[in-house]
Amino acid sequence: METKDKRPLYFISGEDFYFIAYSILLTLEMLGGAAKRIKDHRKIAYLIQFVSDSRLVDILDRTQGLRSANPVDRELLFSSYTNAELHKREVYKILFSLRRKGFVSIERTDTAEILDVSLVASALPQDFLHSEYFEKERANAVQLKQIVQRISMLTFETLLERLYKDRGVSVWAV
Repeated sequence: METKDKRPLYFISGEDFYFIAYSILLTLEMLGGAAKRIKDHRKIAYLIQFVSDSRLVDILDRTQGLRSANPVDRELLFSSYTNAELHKREVYKILFSLRRKGFVSIERTDTAEILDVSLVASALPQDFLHSEYFEKERANAVQLKQIVQRISMLTFETLLERLYKDRGVSVWAV
């Protein structure tokens, strides 16, 4: 189903908070493991880039074991990395908004600025995350989960390594 009214995640800061909120919830549902939990909230900004763009998931699939992507693929991956960096603050703020609504629970970790986030699926309307409107995003999440095992448990640094560094993209972890 082709939808023209969904915006990709390279929006101007301050726009499309609803799509980010939905992407966060979908990421927790699809990539959060059995507990619907992601350790280290910083990973969510990167994961929603892949959930929202099948080209990125395709790059991961095509470059498994190659340890380097072609220049065009590296550029697209780097663009997704910089977009995620730009959106980390918005994701952080939206997480607290979702907590106030009762949709997620947040646990502080030993590191003050890092949070573990869990989905409270029972608080969501029935079939909220199963709308056909977001079928592509769910398919991307399924494929991403197959390519990158145990996403919810990976450290932030290891996730960046698996998504970017292993494909020849230079990144910095902040």
